Amino acid sequence: MVRALKTFGIIPARKASTRFPEKVIASLLGKPLVQYIWEQAQKSRKLTEVIIAVDSPDVFKIVENFGAKALMTPTNLASGTDRVAWVARTLDADILVNLQADEPLLEASSIDSLVDCLESAPHVGMATLVVRKKDPDGLEDPNCVKCVMSSQKEALYFSRRPLLSGPNGDYYKHIGIYGYRKNILLQLSQLTPSPLELAEKLEQLRALENGIRIGVTEIQQEPLSVDTLSDLKRVERVLREKQGMVI
Repeated sequence: MVRALKTFGIIPARKASTRFPEKVIASLLGKPLVQYIWEQAQKSRKLTEVIIAVDSPDVFKIVENFGAKALMTPTNLASGTDRVAWVARTLDADILVNLQADEPLLEASSIDSLVDCLESAPHVGMATLVVRKKDPDGLEDPNCVKCVMSSQKEALYFSRRPLLSGPNGDYYKHIGIYGYRKNILLQLSQLTPSPLELAEKLEQLRALENGIRIGVTEIQQEPLSVDTLSDLKRVERVLREKQGMVI
C-alpha cells in the first residue's frame, strides 16, 4: 500500500508590511485578512494540517482567537519562504505548501491541484500555479510575473518582462503559491541568492538555477491579492457581491 503523504499548509504572517502596515490582521468584513486563506485551507482535501507562522505576539493572539494553530517564528527571517522552512524543520512532513496571507480568495481546489502536481510527478521538487491571460497591459507590467513552461508542464523560466506562451498573444501569469518537498525546501533555504534571482527579483529562479524542477499547474480563476488598502476594498466588494450583501 502506498503511504499517504503528510502535507502541511503553512501561512507566513509577518506583522510588518512596507506598503500596507499590519496587513495580515487588517479587518475584512469583520475578520482579519489572514483568516480567509486559513478557512480556504481548512477546506482542502489534501492538507494534513494548517499552521500560521507568525512573528508577533499580537498576531499570535488574533490567530488563536479564530481557532487556528499559530507558531512563533523569529522576526529576522528574510522572507516568507524562510519562515516556512523554519517551521518545516520541526515537522514530520513530506510536502509543505506555502500559502499567502494576502490571497484571501484562493480556492481550496487550487491548493489541492498544487499538491496533486507533486503527488503525480515525483521527479519535480516544487510546484506552483499559473493562470492564462491575454491582457496586453499585464504582459508589459513588471508586477505581473510571467511563466513559460515545457510541454511536460515544468517551468522553464519566470520573468517580470514580457514572455509570450502562445501564438495568439497568450501568456501565463504566475500565482505565487508554492508546494515543496521538505528536503527541497530545506535545501533552498540554505542556498545563496542566484544571479537570475537577483536580476529579476524572483525567488523561484534560485530553484531553477540550482537544477530543481518546478511543476506547473494551470488554474482557471485568478485570485485577487491584497497589497494595498485599495486592494482590500476591492476584495471586500467581491465578497459582498458573493454574499449578496448591499455595497
